[in-house]
Amino acid sequence: MSTSRVKKPTQLTLAINDLDFCYLPPRLSLSPMRHNDLVCTVDCSWFFSEGANHMVFALDCTGGQGSYNPHCGPIYRHGQNLWSEARGFIIFADGMVMAERWNGTAMPGLVTVTNTSGAIFNPAMHPVFTLRVQAGYRMGGFADRMRITIHQGIAADGPVLFEGEVTGAGWGWDWTGSHKVAIAGIGPHFVTPNDTGCVEERVPRDAPNAILPFTNFKLRMVKG
Repeated sequence: MSTSRVKKPTQLTLAINDLDFCYLPPRLSLSPMRHNDLVCTVDCSWFFSEGANHMVFALDCTGGQGSYNPHCGPIYRHGQNLWSEARGFIIFADGMVMAERWNGTAMPGLVTVTNTSGAIFNPAMHPVFTLRVQAGYRMGGFADRMRITIHQGIAADGPVLFEGEVTGAGWGWDWTGSHKVAIAGIGPHFVTPNDTGCVEERVPRDAPNAILPFTNFKLRMVKG
């Protein structure tokens, strides 16, 4: 008897409660890594214009929602619960980029990232772009550092539209041997389970037609 294979998501759709996310399968490493290296190409032509607020790229995701961390109930998409702790970057419609450190509370660490590329990053002008995130651990050349580079087009060697980084102990990570990353999108009126009796209301909100196709979503672990 054959069994059907679950198709991997290739786009985010904000039809359910203005929120969607999906994970790559976890990567395991047997020795401490220098940094992880995430690449993803997105097409936001029908994302911000359809009411979405921002997209998220989260690395080293751990935990899940359900014990006031910060939501009192789970938030499932594609069969998996939303992480409670992670680090990564968020990208807004006007081209602003922020680093975020999810810490299992309603008060994550947030820092605006300065664009040092000399270019102007505007997703409305360049809706198809490829981003690369390099996030270090506690040792090596990327220790306690996260860098993001955004390239125009479908390859990581296209013209650079944005480049910036954050540094400090809050942006590094303790190596655990397991590495899980996610891509997510959110609209302006996502309603948390805290507001609906700890059970998420999976209904349309303000961005039901917002979609974010993505390709080349992959994670590489770098030693040294």
